[in-house]
Amino acid sequence: MNLKGVDLQTLAGFEVLLEELNVTRAARRLGLSQPATSRLLGRMRELFHDPLLVRTARGLAPTARALDLREPVREALLHVRRVFGTQASFDPATSAESFVLRMGDMNEFIILPAVARELRAAAPDISLEVKHLPPLETVRALDADDVQLAVSTGLEHSKTIRSLRLLDDRMVCIMRRDHPAAAKKLTLKGYLALNHIRTVQTASDTRLVDEHLSGRIKRRVTMTIPHWLAAPALAAQTDLVATISLRMAKLVNADGAFAVHPLPFGPQGFSWRLYWHIRHEEHRAHRWMRAFIQAACDKLG
Repeated sequence: MNLKGVDLQTLAGFEVLLEELNVTRAARRLGLSQPATSRLLGRMRELFHDPLLVRTARGLAPTARALDLREPVREALLHVRRVFGTQASFDPATSAESFVLRMGDMNEFIILPAVARELRAAAPDISLEVKHLPPLETVRALDADDVQLAVSTGLEHSKTIRSLRLLDDRMVCIMRRDHPAAAKKLTLKGYLALNHIRTVQTASDTRLVDEHLSGRIKRRVTMTIPHWLAAPALAAQTDLVATISLRMAKLVNADGAFAVHPLPFGPQGFSWRLYWHIRHEEHRAHRWMRAFIQAACDKLG
C-alpha cells in the first residue's frame, strides 16, 4: 500500500465517520464542511480499495474491511496523540470527552446515581454511554475498545486488562416482610427449600450465588430473569425470594418492606471493580475518569 496519501486528518476523519455513520454529524465533529468530509471518505476508499461505508435502508453501515480497520486506526491515532501530548490540556470543567461504560443494572442502581451527580458538577460536558453486557462480552468489548471502562466483579481476563477496587459488597437473601420464612433464621436447608428468583444474563454466569452451591446441592429456581432490578418487585408480590447484593438490598428496603437474611453458605463477600484496557493506562482523560469514579464510590462508604 502507498502511504503517501495517508495523513492524520484522514485517519481522524475515518475514526469519526465510523463512530457516527453519518457524514453530516461527522462533519460537525470534525469542524469540516459536508463536502470536505465526503472527500475525506473518498480518499480513504481509494487508499483501501473498498467502499468502507455503504448505504442501507437504515443509513450508512461499515463494510467488513472498515470493521477490520477500526481498531488499527484507533491504535495509531492513540499513539500519535500520546507522542504529541494532545492530552496535556485536558480540563474536566471544559472537556467534551465521551466514555462508554459497561455496567449491569445492579450497579446502575448502586453506583451510577452518585457518579452522575458528581459528574454534572465537576465536568458538565463530559458524557457517558452505559452498556449492559454479559461478563465474556465485557472483556471482548474492552479488548476491542467498544467500551472504555467496565464495572463488574470476578471478570476473567488477560494481562492487557487492568482493574481497581471500587466497593466491597456481599450477597443476601430478601423476601417480603410477611413471608412465611421471614421471621426464621435462614439455614442452608431452609434456603434451599425456598422458591428462588435467579438473575443471570447467560447460563454460564454463576459468579455471585450458584458457583458457591455447585458440587453440593442446587437451590430450587422457580423463575429466571435477566435484570436484577426486577427481582425485588417480584419478591415483594410473591412468595419467591431473591438473592441480591447487600448494597442493593439497603436501597430497595428503605421502607422496611423486606426481611433481609445473610446467606447460610459462603463466601458471599466480593468487591465491585473498575476494569479498563492497558491502552488507556496513561491517557489523561481516562485516568481522570477512573479516579473520579473511584472517588464517587468512596463517598458511598
